[in-house]
Parts: sequence; structure tokens; C-alpha cells
Amino acid sequence: MTDRQTRTKKAMTEASTLGVGVVLVAALLALVNYFGWKYHKRMDWTASEIYSLSEKSENVLKELAQDVDVVVYMEPTGELYGPVMELLARYEAASPRLILREVDPGRNLAEAQELVDRYRIDSDNVIVFDSAGERRFVEANDLAEYDYSGVQFGQGPRMVGFAGEQQFTSALLELTQSERPKVVFTSGHGELQLSDFSPTGLSAARELLERDNFEVESWESLGASSVPEGVELIAIVGPVGNFVQPEIDLLESFLQAGGRLLVLLDPTLSPAGGLVTTGLESLLGRYGIEVGNDIVVDPANPLPFFGADTIYVTSYGSHPITRSLAQAQLPTILSLARSVTPAESIEGYAITELVETSAEGWGESDLDNLGSIQLDEGDLAGPVSIGVALAATGDDGAAGGDASGELPDETTEAVDIDSPESDGGSEQNRGERIVVLGDATFATNAQLQNVGNLTLLSNTLNWLAEREALVAIAPKTPESIRLSLTSSEMRRIFWFVVLGLPLAVIAVGVAIHQRRKR
Repeated sequence: MTDRQTRTKKAMTEASTLGVGVVLVAALLALVNYFGWKYHKRMDWTASEIYSLSEKSENVLKELAQDVDVVVYMEPTGELYGPVMELLARYEAASPRLILREVDPGRNLAEAQELVDRYRIDSDNVIVFDSAGERRFVEANDLAEYDYSGVQFGQGPRMVGFAGEQQFTSALLELTQSERPKVVFTSGHGELQLSDFSPTGLSAARELLERDNFEVESWESLGASSVPEGVELIAIVGPVGNFVQPEIDLLESFLQAGGRLLVLLDPTLSPAGGLVTTGLESLLGRYGIEVGNDIVVDPANPLPFFGADTIYVTSYGSHPITRSLAQAQLPTILSLARSVTPAESIEGYAITELVETSAEGWGESDLDNLGSIQLDEGDLAGPVSIGVALAATGDDGAAGGDASGELPDETTEAVDIDSPESDGGSEQNRGERIVVLGDATFATNAQLQNVGNLTLLSNTLNWLAEREALVAIAPKTPESIRLSLTSSEMRRIFWFVVLGLPLAVIAVGVAIHQRRKR
């Protein structure tokens, strides 16, 4: 074999080896991409997990029975564009039923005009959810909470909360939930009103309920012969008048038939001394719930510039209502609260304390000397419970108080009702649920947006309606990471990049060259 043939054979061998290597690398890349496409997992490395979907959202996405088109009509240069697209991409990855599309109103003029004509959009920053002819719109202005405290110093507003998941999941619920639980708010006893837009009204709470797909009405219980048809939940918020016995009997019959009851009781001072009685105390007592004749104070958790009666609560019981609050470490602000505690064990029921003060708090019972309050022998020592949730237990003994099906923990007391009207363990008592909180002010327009207040109210109502997938999502705090460097530090970095790195590379090259020469 000649030298030329040898060289040719060698070149062919090298070429074929290279070709096989290229094919193998391409096959490996194709295999990696296939498995990455089929089994990919998105990671969220933000400290507050701003892009991680909650259990509520995952449940809603799993239960989607029809396709939902999501159109993002936003300017890509906007502050919210990145978080919105990242979060919706996670929604799309979690359900094949959700189809995501984005339209840039500045660049895709024809597509943008078609979108405006179809959906009658009058904003350049909106997200459209469309399914089977039903549509829901989420405005970008509703996605963020801003801190404007720096405006007076020439600073711009700072985003302190991103409520994208809350808004998007609510839009999906409104599209896909055909049944709307009916809730009535009692009136006629000085209760806070749904139609009141003042700081002490409940118009914001009504908007919250309607966003979660509830049907909401007011109801005058005095003189009524029955609860309105189809009602699943009765809410009594801030009464200052007395419920008469026929009303109490009506409420008790509603509960025994498997109804749900929410009671928010402010400690209202009576001219005759003590606190105003509402007539509900005896009804709740038959279910093992004691409403205290006191005002709760907590020197360990005060609010600056507020009185001792305004506290923030950070201690929560183990319950679906408070789980998201505890996980997000969101405090609840309560203004003028009274104690609500489990009073006795009632067979067939489970009671869980929801929120409580620190160990330094107490229930002040000397209401005639509120100018100088101190812990006395007759006061209720802390930690003081300010809210409880009660649910009937199943025949197997599992506590219905936990909507997740978990057994109650050490803060949960099994209870036995021996009221003459109920046998406690009978089948008709399986569905009762009651939540009592010793404060109604936290749900008003002035207080509802404070930290965990909105989450507490939303979780409470959804748990009472037995809508496990709808437990509310707390707004998440976006990360704002800044690197502050002095001028000398900037100079050192500049010279390191301009001179240090090139010189280091040259030195390594020279060293390698000298070593090879040896």
C-alpha cells in the first residue's frame, strides 16, 4: 500500500470517526431535549417563592374540564410584564387545558386591534381569560400592592406585594365553577352592611366574595319564618342589638340541618356596664364556644401610634383557615377584640383555636376602668384565643374541622353536644361548621387590606362553604436585591477586569509555554 493510499485511508478513518462522534452528540442532545420537554420541572429560587403555585391553584388547574385561553395584552417594558409571564408559564405547565398567548400592543398592531375589537378592551395592560364564550379580565393595576411612603421624598412607588396568583386563580374559578354558594348577611341588629362604602362598611368584603364566585345577599332575620332557600352560609358581622328567641331557634335549626355560620363579634360597651349581649352567646355556648365579656390586650404585640386595644396576631392554630397565614408569616391586625375560647368538650364535634395572643396578652374584664388597664386576678391570662372553628366529626371519628382530612392536633378539642335539640352523633349533624371571631372591624373597608386580614376572611368563608380548593392565596413579596458599591470598590473591580484577568491569562500561558519547552 502506497503512502498516498495510507494517508487516504487514515483521513477516511478520521472523518468517519468524527462523523460518528457528531451523530452521537446530536443523538445525545436530542435525547436530553426530549426528556427535558417531557419531564421538565420549573424551579423557583426566589426567597419568597413568588412564582411557586399554591396548593389552591394546583387543585384548580387539575380540575379544569375545559380549555381556557389566556391572552396577555401588556407592554413588555412594564414592571409587571416579567412576573406575569413567568407566573402564567407555570400555570400553562401545570395544565394542558390552559393555552397562553401574548400580544404586544406596540408591535403587533393588527393582532392588537383584533383583540380590542373582540374583547372590547380599553386598557393596554390587561390579561384576558376566555373559555367557552365566558370571559374574565384581570387589570394590571390589580396585580400589585405599592408603598407610596417615599413619594414625599422624591422617590417612586415601590411594589411590596404581587397578587398575580390570587387574581389569576380567582379568574379561573369564576370561569369554571358553575355552582355559586349562597351567603346571606343578617341585618336589623346594627350589623355592618354590605352596601356601605364607608371605612366601616363591608363593600370590599362583598367584592371579595363575588370574586370567589359567591352569591351574596342581605337578610332581615327578624320576623322571618325560615332561612331563604338555597342558603349555605349565614354571616353575622358586628351586631350591637339583641337577637330574639325565634331568630335563635331559626339559626339553630339551620345549623342542625347542616348549615354553616360565621359570627364576628366586636366587644361593644353597654351603657349599663359590661359588654352588649347579642343573644348569640347562649347558642354558641351549646356548641362549646364561649364568647368572653372582656377586651383583649397584648403588650407584646402593639402597633405604634395605636392604643393597647389594637394588636397584631402572629400565632395561629393548625387549621386550613390559618395555614397560608402561618406559612407566609402574615400577621392579622385586630382592633378592639374580645376572647373566644373552647368552653367544654362536646361529643361529635371538633373545635380548633384559630388565632391567639402572645403569652403576655390577656382578656381585660374590668371594663369600667379602661383608662389604666393591667393584668388582675380576674382577667383571662394569655395566650388568649380570639377565634375558633367548629366542625362536626365523621362517623369514623375524623375531625371535620380540618378540610384537608387531617386529624386534629393538640390545639384541637373533641367536643360533645348535649343540647336537648340535638343528639350530637346523628347523621343530620354531619355538616355543621361554625367560625366565631372576637373582632368584626378587621373585615371592614378600612382594615381588610391590612397584611393578613383579607386572607383570614377569605379562607374562613371558603372553608365554611367547604370549598377546599378555594382557600385564599396571600400576596407574595417581590424580591428587590441591590448591590451597593463605593467608588473605590468600583475602581478596584474595573482594574481587576481590565488588567488583572488579562495579565493572569498571559501569565498562565507563559508558564505553560515554558513547561513545554523543557
